[in-house]
Amino acid sequence: MERKENTDNFIITAHTIIKWYDQTHITMTVARKPPSALNSEIMGILLAAKKQTEGALTTLASKNILSTHALLRILVESYIVLTWALNAPANGEETKSNEVYKRFKRWDYTRLKKDKALLEDLPKTSEIESNIEKVNNDIAELQKDDIKELPRYNQLYDDVFGEESKEMYAKSYRTYSQAVHLNRNVTQILACIEYENEEPKKESYKDDIEADGDELLIIASISCDINKAIRSFYDWHSDAMQNEYDKVKSNLVK
Repeated sequence: MERKENTDNFIITAHTIIKWYDQTHITMTVARKPPSALNSEIMGILLAAKKQTEGALTTLASKNILSTHALLRILVESYIVLTWALNAPANGEETKSNEVYKRFKRWDYTRLKKDKALLEDLPKTSEIESNIEKVNNDIAELQKDDIKELPRYNQLYDDVFGEESKEMYAKSYRTYSQAVHLNRNVTQILACIEYENEEPKKESYKDDIEADGDELLIIASISCDINKAIRSFYDWHSDAMQNEYDKVKSNLVK
């Protein structure tokens, strides 16, 4: 699909995207009282996603594509786990909230296990040893509540997406992961040797990887989905935001 992008359109689109986060934030601040651990968890994810989105828009505007892709990869993962957690099946509002919060704890438990593995691979210093002890204590607390790790990602995708969305998010996750976990696919784009008759002729360098042309649309799509997931959980309507997203999409795709 061909993209139609210019500076004015980018600014308008970026403003619209951030507005979605701000509207959800304001509604949560006003409507979600008194405070609860679950509401605080969801608010934290919303605010983190907003900052990551602002970062992706800023790096995209400055044509720093590798950084944009790294932030998109984080946003994709945040949306997948957020939606999986909010879709926890349960009967009754209180039970539903408990099951959703338990799924967020599974997210935290998985992070702690990865943190522990990373720390144990590092040279042992007093600071590292102290961090390992803290992580072990946090893991033990979650184990008391019989908290398990997240399901495998193929299971998360099956639980969250329909076929069309699954394909788009799986492609984005795979494509943008190389910006986070650097590999030779990226480094050989930035610095490559040109050969002639199997002999090295010259080495060429690039400042960045190429944009795929979908970045702004995917930022808008993920942002809309994150905000819809949260609004849907609280039974708030998303019709106006969806209409705005449809206009954004039509402006970017022809």
